[in-house]
Amino acid sequence: MDHDCGCGDEAHVAHHHSGHHHGGHDAGHHGAPLEFDADGRLVVGPLVRPELLTRPCPLGTLDGSWLLELERRTVFGPEVRGAMRIEVGTSSLRISGDLYSRRVLPPVLEPLRPIPVPFPVPEPDPLAGAVVREPGIGGHDTHAQDAHGRDPHADDTHTPDTTGIDPGILAEIPSLRTRWYPAFPASEYSWYFRSNGATYAGGTLTVQIVRHLWNRTTQEFVSTDTGTLTLSCRRPLVVTTTSAVLGPEQGMTGTLSIGGTVTNVTARKTSPMYRGCRIEVDAMVNRVFPASATIGTGATATVRSVYASAGWDVTVVTDEIAVPDDADLTNAELATLMTGHRQAVAGEAWRLWLFVGSSQGGLFGIMFDDDTVPREGAAGFADVRLGNDSFIAAAARGRPLDEVPAAFLRTLVHEAGHAFNLWHPKHDVHNPGIGIEIMNQTGDVMGFATVANPYPNNAAFVFSDHDRTSLIHSPDPQVRPGWKNFGWGHGDLSAGLPAPVDVAGLGGDTGDEGLRLTVEMPAQAYVGEYVTAEVALTNVSDQPRTVTTLVNLSEGDLVFVHTPPDHSLQHLVDVAIGCGPRPTTVLQPGESLRNHVQVFFTNQGVTFTEPGRHTVAAQLEVDPLTTVRSAPVTVDVRGPATDAEVDISAKTLTPGVGRAIALGDFATDAAARAVLTDLAEQHSDTDTGAAGALVLANALNRSFSDVRAQDVRAAAPDDAAHFLELALTGRTAQRAAELAVTVASPTEKNAPVVADTIAALAARAKGGARSAAGKDVAAAKLVAADFTEPEGR
Repeated sequence: MDHDCGCGDEAHVAHHHSGHHHGGHDAGHHGAPLEFDADGRLVVGPLVRPELLTRPCPLGTLDGSWLLELERRTVFGPEVRGAMRIEVGTSSLRISGDLYSRRVLPPVLEPLRPIPVPFPVPEPDPLAGAVVREPGIGGHDTHAQDAHGRDPHADDTHTPDTTGIDPGILAEIPSLRTRWYPAFPASEYSWYFRSNGATYAGGTLTVQIVRHLWNRTTQEFVSTDTGTLTLSCRRPLVVTTTSAVLGPEQGMTGTLSIGGTVTNVTARKTSPMYRGCRIEVDAMVNRVFPASATIGTGATATVRSVYASAGWDVTVVTDEIAVPDDADLTNAELATLMTGHRQAVAGEAWRLWLFVGSSQGGLFGIMFDDDTVPREGAAGFADVRLGNDSFIAAAARGRPLDEVPAAFLRTLVHEAGHAFNLWHPKHDVHNPGIGIEIMNQTGDVMGFATVANPYPNNAAFVFSDHDRTSLIHSPDPQVRPGWKNFGWGHGDLSAGLPAPVDVAGLGGDTGDEGLRLTVEMPAQAYVGEYVTAEVALTNVSDQPRTVTTLVNLSEGDLVFVHTPPDHSLQHLVDVAIGCGPRPTTVLQPGESLRNHVQVFFTNQGVTFTEPGRHTVAAQLEVDPLTTVRSAPVTVDVRGPATDAEVDISAKTLTPGVGRAIALGDFATDAAARAVLTDLAEQHSDTDTGAAGALVLANALNRSFSDVRAQDVRAAAPDDAAHFLELALTGRTAQRAAELAVTVASPTEKNAPVVADTIAALAARAKGGARSAAGKDVAAAKLVAADFTEPEGR
């Protein structure tokens, strides 16, 4: 409550003025200010003093996004400015910011011009029923489309409703036209700060900050120090026409004391929300983007309203809504589609690409986390069907996802959350609770559904407190799409800035002693060598256990924790992270569930690039309440020693090759194809060369479509057979199968290389099922089954 309404100051001024004209004999009787000149005479008329014409800003007006600027100490000093976010809760005050610095030439013979003060434009709260345009797709939108399938009404910015505001005022103050969020080039990033205690009294905000300094070379936070940020906020007593319509001027001035210096600072409010992002939506023809959905509470939700609940101002813009049909998209095709269809938007404003596609197995959605462009974009799959379980709403059972708007909207918001670096709760090192909020896995939310409260009605269309705090206050490199890799700041304890954890501590779940997770990897490897791992989940109890079958790095349940020689910590997942319902199987006592995965190239890039001792451990969510962890295994990595190893290393570390191995397809990368061909032809006697051959066999045995140029690459079965033969020659059937399932993208159970490998091995086998060759082929078939239809054995 704002107790300082300013009425006393106005009364003092009036009384002072009145007292003077009545002789002044009792001018100060009621506490009115008395002002005298140098000769001792009472000053005629009220003295204009700033503190008498202003009052402290109510604390609530500080809530939102601010442009923070530090005064340049010299004309040649760096320009330091950035975003500050002040979150005012009912009983909390959190402040964070990201500062960017650059060298700029001083102005020559020209006075400094003041920067216009941005005023936030009041507009309806998206959560309170505001009408925010999110164009529909596939028949739900009546807007016309141009020849490219674009919505001509869609624009790049969200313009608030300014009906009733004098156009002259808007002309005089251009910044009033829109909210905005300070964004600067990543190359200028300098430091991040977060409050470590704050007070607000008499219009003065005093913040004890912890600063985290950024190394632009290593792209990591490297050190911390502390300081004090003091800002004063006062508002005028007199209400002008402008402030009456648009709200008072939002500005603060003060000082920053840090690093042994005190610097003047200014802050200008840019929005009542904290961060903003433009989401571009493309869609395949005849697929429906859920512009809005009625959720279980009976309310109407949109992408914008869900993110507004976390203080984000999201603008949804449709672009191409008639992408040619393709019933089954591969990861390579999706990646090409993403890079070929995103609009080129100038400036540094945050942006994300979201695609409404057809299907990919049973996945609901997928997010791409390439090492070169991390968290690049995401897709939701319209054609995948919900199950017929009793905990699925009757009207949704067996329906395609885009015919159940609430379920599809949740998927798309969830995948976008991954692109903003939000994890499933059980992969987050802070151990947030499992529930029904947005970032919980679909399988977990379904696990909380009942016949009386079925899915998707039981889903909560809000972010958990932990995720909301991350969206608002985590550093820009952690949150902004395209910057740091997925998981940085959540599970990577060497970097990022974790939020406080509760009494449970980090990763506080207890696991299950009746389940054992193991990882087997080679004890030695050289830089550039293709490395795989066998993961096994074994029921060591005397009771059956229902567990996940998603023992791979692509579908959300399995994560590898990697510690390189510098003792930092990385979470390794695939370059494409899929989400969907969790398939399960029953493990009888003594049975195991197995799979082989490649750890050569992940979302972190090539895993073993640094010679020295590495450790790798696995973490698997076996059900909504249980996470099991393996003991770490050690891999000693050395540099390549022989001429062959040097050549192999040079080839596998070539840009594009690792990505092709991770996707199981070189897509349209002709250079990567050429290197893979040389690798296969010259080194097929090694597992690394064989892996390259299997990638080529997988890619060339199917067509590849780029919707901008249909069937860029036709299937070449003869070439595929040639490379498959190279991979099979000189190795056991079981090892050939293990390599085949590791080069196939884990979300593509129908990848041709797996079935082709088993067929070729069976055709080559001699001596019957009981012979050594027959047993070897039988073992190979089990490896393939573990990949396509996993079950306990």
